[in-house]
Amino acid sequence: MKKLSIVVLTTALLSSALFAETTEGKKGASELKMYACGVTRVAFMEELNKAFSKKYSVKIPMNEKGGDIFVIGGVQKKEADIGSGCREALKDDDNEKNIWSTQVAWGALSFIVHPKNKIDNITTENIKKVLTGKIANWKELGGADKPINLVKRDSKKSGIGLTARELLFKDKNQPFSDKAKVVKSSGFVRKAVGVDEYAFAIDNVISSSKDKKIKLLKVNGVEATKENILAHKYEMRQALYFYLNDKPKALAKKYIDFALSEEGQKIISKTGTANLEEATGHGDEENLIFQNLQFDVKSK
Repeated sequence: MKKLSIVVLTTALLSSALFAETTEGKKGASELKMYACGVTRVAFMEELNKAFSKKYSVKIPMNEKGGDIFVIGGVQKKEADIGSGCREALKDDDNEKNIWSTQVAWGALSFIVHPKNKIDNITTENIKKVLTGKIANWKELGGADKPINLVKRDSKKSGIGLTARELLFKDKNQPFSDKAKVVKSSGFVRKAVGVDEYAFAIDNVISSSKDKKIKLLKVNGVEATKENILAHKYEMRQALYFYLNDKPKALAKKYIDFALSEEGQKIISKTGTANLEEATGHGDEENLIFQNLQFDVKSK
């Protein structure tokens, strides 16, 4: 895709220009502290870190738990040099307005149940009704006469929760049922569903497809596969991001360049994640260029 190649190149050039002021003449560190949300950590960050670490002899310690709010907070406080998550930093949030987001890959929302659940498909309208408590029994969906045990994240600002609200309800403040079990990260969401035959939750296709203790539902009859995401048949796409603060290390810039390079994007694709070259389209190219122009590096 020639147009997308220009976008990736533009992103790399912008990255180099933006970071020149803060990295010129400085020696890169031998350690890069990384925070990643429960989705991107499982999806592709571990493999990307291994490749970068091997190529440049860099240690990359990474958190073992925590969602987007934790990750962005860590970057904001400079506890992490780079963050990775499932949504853009929020410019209307005082804690996030100085964080730069750049897209690195594509995922998609998944709607998960226990493998023993007989339900295999759900419509978007019924998803909305389950999330808001209007449907509370599996019998209403053709399943067992048992209550639906909804599991949700603890914040409307979680990457999964925010994306679901925007895609399904066009309202980032849409409340979900107050009877749901509340957990702190996507990893805990999957664990809760994996031990409850009547649970229902939202996750990301990439991370949930690697967990054999849960089952992904079809949405409107379409299976949540990478092929269907690429073909725009499965419409619950979710952009995946990197986060940086306003004065990042030179090594952080090098990592971003690596991840957006052809080599880095191939690594991402091999994990089962849709990279930018594969899945971007329908006006996304312009959005990718625009978001990279938002980062205003402040002089020291």
